[in-house]
Amino acid sequence: MKALSSKRKVPPTRKKRIWGCQFGMGIYQHTPLSKKRMDHLGWYVLPLLVCVGLTVDAAPFDDAEKSRVGYRKTWIQPKISCRSLRSITTTEFTVVSAKIVDDVCRVSGVIPREIRFEVNLPAAWNGRMMMTGNGGLAGQPPDGARYTAQRNLILQFGFATAYTDTGHDNRVEPGGSFAYNNLDKLLDFGYRGVHLTAVMAKQLIRKYYNRSENYSYFMGCSNGGRQALMAAQRFPSDFDGILAGAPANDFTGLKFSQAHRMNALADHPLSLSQVASLGAAIYDHCDVIDGVEDGLINDPRACQFEPERDLPTCTSDEKSSVSSCYTREQVQGLEQFYSTVKVAGQAVYPAFPVGSEGSGPTYGGVIAPGWVPWVINPHGRPLLDVLGSEFFRYITYIVDEPDFNWNEFDFKSKPDNLDMASDILDAVDPDLTEFERQGGKLLSYFGWADPDINPLSAIHYFDQVQEVADGEAGNFFRLFLVPGMFHCMGGPGPSDFDAISPLIDWVEKGVAPESIAARHLQDKAVAFERPLCPYPQVITYDGRGDVKEASSFSCQ
Repeated sequence: MKALSSKRKVPPTRKKRIWGCQFGMGIYQHTPLSKKRMDHLGWYVLPLLVCVGLTVDAAPFDDAEKSRVGYRKTWIQPKISCRSLRSITTTEFTVVSAKIVDDVCRVSGVIPREIRFEVNLPAAWNGRMMMTGNGGLAGQPPDGARYTAQRNLILQFGFATAYTDTGHDNRVEPGGSFAYNNLDKLLDFGYRGVHLTAVMAKQLIRKYYNRSENYSYFMGCSNGGRQALMAAQRFPSDFDGILAGAPANDFTGLKFSQAHRMNALADHPLSLSQVASLGAAIYDHCDVIDGVEDGLINDPRACQFEPERDLPTCTSDEKSSVSSCYTREQVQGLEQFYSTVKVAGQAVYPAFPVGSEGSGPTYGGVIAPGWVPWVINPHGRPLLDVLGSEFFRYITYIVDEPDFNWNEFDFKSKPDNLDMASDILDAVDPDLTEFERQGGKLLSYFGWADPDINPLSAIHYFDQVQEVADGEAGNFFRLFLVPGMFHCMGGPGPSDFDAISPLIDWVEKGVAPESIAARHLQDKAVAFERPLCPYPQVITYDGRGDVKEASSFSCQ
């Protein structure tokens, strides 16, 4: 984490729809934990936690038939038996299991010290490797339901797949406890786990098919998006194409933002009905700014909503629990909530835009404000609290503080371990020269209504890359902002889109995406369509066409 204006260099070193997610704070487990530890992790929010850290966009491969690349064609056969991979002897990794499962050679093993991996090698291979990232604080086992659904979808298209838990098992070391007095595991989580797994997977591919992959890809969202950008920055030859969704690349800045926002509303929290009214007020104020009243805020930067000015204040005889008004303390808390995050007097994370307060499909298709369960949670602790507190307990300070109460964090002082944590975890190096030189392509997407990670952080990073690249970043890096999309998926916006196929077209055919076709689904039917535009272009209505049709909009 550095001041927002810095240019710090990181030291080198419709098939079945998937509401795919892999957050898994490690609390869905059979390993006994003390009640105190379970309280820290907020075990009572489990039903909501399991779908938080997404790893892919909401509709990968949905537009495969429109791709210029026939990546669905499979023709390469194995040259050795799957079982023979067990006999590989190397100090770099250990194969624990290699067996045929549904015409796929499934290989699992360990990279020293505890980086567990799974590689899947199909009997009919399309010559490509696809590695998927982790959500949350990683540690998810490869046999988790969400990962297996995602893996099986990718295998349907003939890719070899790779996955890692990044060096810890969250069923044994939940939350951030894997980093408790353990620098090696923090390094594995930060960047080593993904890199070493990619290198190892390519070795297995060469051994099994007697040839190297033609192309290698990585896709991930949230922490998986951070992993994606880390790969482009630190290990530019690992992947030819990288898909980074809602990247938590300014990881340390994000954690301070989570603390900042939670502290803002801690003493005077909002009720669920107040959040719904807040969302309605914001959308009433800003929906029409883009020229069409469609239930979306096309670009929240144009929305000048001020809680103190635009929200009704409760009179002395009104209760703040009603949705029609807000106490003065709640209004002041909201003003702080949306403000720039500062630590030791330095701006470290941008002011949060409005838009995530509105209602739309959340995880599992439930209709709720985007703040649920991130900012408020009727069933327990908000996820911003659960996620952020782990960082402060196990990473921020030289002496780990498992019982640290982050509500008492002093924003006027800088934590003593912050610089080291930033160097390990933050993927903010804007110099992608080597990635570009090797022909790499980076496609990123971000929901404008993300309640967890600030979409302005993605814009900030793109602008820095653009400056380093002398205004030519679009040759290898494109960012698409999605109006009304929550964290990685969901929301009232056009959150159903295939970003993988355009990336493959770009890598293999040299056709850069000028837009991405996106849809909003309601009861499995298309409710409306929009083109997603590469930043800095924005979606623009033509002023006369059907607002449900993508053809009525253009990128300008």
